[in-house]
Amino acid sequence: MGGLRISNEVILAKIETTYNTDATPAATTNAILVRNVDMRPEGLRMVDREAIRGGLGRLQQIYGGQLKRITFECEVKGSGSAGTAPEIGALLQACGMDETVVASTSVTYTATNSSHKSVTIYYYEGGRKLHKITGARGTVTLRAEAGGILLAAFEFVGHYGGVSDASQPTPTYNSQVPRALVGLSVALNGVTAIVARSWEWALNNTIALPPSMSASDGYSELIITERNVTGEMLIESELSSTIDVDTLLSGGTRFAFASGTIGSSAGNRVAVSTPASSTYVTDQALDAADGLRLRRVPLAVDDSVANSFSIAFT
Repeated sequence: MGGLRISNEVILAKIETTYNTDATPAATTNAILVRNVDMRPEGLRMVDREAIRGGLGRLQQIYGGQLKRITFECEVKGSGSAGTAPEIGALLQACGMDETVVASTSVTYTATNSSHKSVTIYYYEGGRKLHKITGARGTVTLRAEAGGILLAAFEFVGHYGGVSDASQPTPTYNSQVPRALVGLSVALNGVTAIVARSWEWALNNTIALPPSMSASDGYSELIITERNVTGEMLIESELSSTIDVDTLLSGGTRFAFASGTIGSSAGNRVAVSTPASSTYVTDQALDAADGLRLRRVPLAVDDSVANSFSIAFT
């Protein structure tokens, strides 16, 4: 029969009170607008039986448990009310980011080293097959391109709660529209005179998948064990008097990055930043487009600096 439409697919996500306990996300309050969904087994164990039995063929493998990895992209936009968490707030927390709310003012997500939240994710494949993933933790990459919108690419691993046929949900999404990446004061080392074509930042979290005999799927709590924040900017080449990327690299100079404030209306403004003396150049390469010389500038963050990476919604 088939006929499961991608356009009908729905993702729901909700913070768990107890790790790996279904938080029961609801379509009316926990729906997240996504695109480019993919899901596949992670840590799938198919155990070989290497018995010698007087023949060339092999015996059937034994299923030894699995987790699920799910990836998707989201628009990065505000909630519409300053001081109210955005639609993707639960996902950012499950990527090892701490949520700080200032009432009627801002919600800021900052990379943190402990007390990481987990989420329950409901994925309605084709809108009518429900996959449940619990105890999920992950990582995120932010991507920005001039004239486009800011996107967050999420990757989660969690315990698989199985699949069942389900009624088509009616999700309620946040009505805010993301703002285009134009008119921004992008700053690298405090220099806003640069012409930035694109940038990206990735948390690069490492998720440990500890085995456990007592767990029904053969895996214990999934833990974020390492973070390696990296980025990259594509800018037009500038005179050294404007910004000297080569000297920043060779000198090991540490500085701040600022995306500028994306959007102008309270409740739908977003800014991505790293603090002073945290960011440094790790390489540099020439590029070209439109007959112009460009510089591709890979970046990294020294995580010993407090609040080394943050996303602010105001």
